[in-house]
Amino acid sequence: MTAPPLTHHDILALAEPFARRGRRVDLAASDRIARRVVFQEMQRGALREVLQLDDLGTGTRELTRTLTHPGGLQTTLEAMGPSPQELLDRIEAVAPDSQFSEGEGFVVARSYAASGVGQVLRLGLVQVDGLKLAMTISPVSGVSADIVLTETAEHGLALPEDTLAVLGWDWARLIRQKDGWKSKLRLRGRPDRRTRTAESALACAAAHLARTLAEPPSRYHEQNLKARYGVVLRRAIPLLTPIALVITVLSLPRFDVEASPLWWLMYHVPTVLIALSFLLQELPQFEIPPWPRPRRDSSWRVPRDASGAAGRSPGRAAAR
Repeated sequence: MTAPPLTHHDILALAEPFARRGRRVDLAASDRIARRVVFQEMQRGALREVLQLDDLGTGTRELTRTLTHPGGLQTTLEAMGPSPQELLDRIEAVAPDSQFSEGEGFVVARSYAASGVGQVLRLGLVQVDGLKLAMTISPVSGVSADIVLTETAEHGLALPEDTLAVLGWDWARLIRQKDGWKSKLRLRGRPDRRTRTAESALACAAAHLARTLAEPPSRYHEQNLKARYGVVLRRAIPLLTPIALVITVLSLPRFDVEASPLWWLMYHVPTVLIALSFLLQELPQFEIPPWPRPRRDSSWRVPRDASGAAGRSPGRAAAR
């Protein structure tokens, strides 16, 4: 059964703890039918803040703080519970500027769900010149974070597939979409550990992307050469598994099983490769990965075609 719209008395009761702290209801933005009360915008330093209180009609309320950075990025902080006063206390306990961080050429915005024990990261945004990264963190343990990179400038970007994968084993390669790319990041453990890992990963990715786009493509190849070879090896694991199995079967008759310790190592190589295949951040593919090569272009920027995607010729070169 749908809860009835909020009455004027309901709004006054919900807004009472907010009014005591100098916050006024924005009647034009509020929605009685949706049981939503929105408070007038406040300036918190360089950030703009809006509070929204949703009454779910079951005795539970949800308070959402939305912060807008001067650069345009928005972040939220959500809290749920029965008491508007407690929700406001929980929200105000988190400093607004703690949800943003800045560095040379980038801004990071983090959205959380606030519980009684701390904040759990739900969404991370990174803004660099011409590119925006969005990392969505699932509340389900063991599920990887989804990453979407979107081109934000008039020009396109020809990024290599290993742009994020060079950051480590937990990062997957980029998969091209119409106006950007998608990828994944492995997260482990309980929500607090997943939050810390994702926060660290966002900061690392932000600095990496800003530095990469600020320098010519040839510098990216020079600085990440070993890591790029490592990505090639990771992508080759599924193909190497049957090859290693065949080599092992053909080689075993040549070894003295009782005298040679090399026999034991050879015997377990396929098993190790199979186990590593299950640890990859994407579904194993039987492919010959492209060998990393430096690009000679002076910039990552490429013209867009009629569909809005980056030009394909530079994109193919970048994939190597």
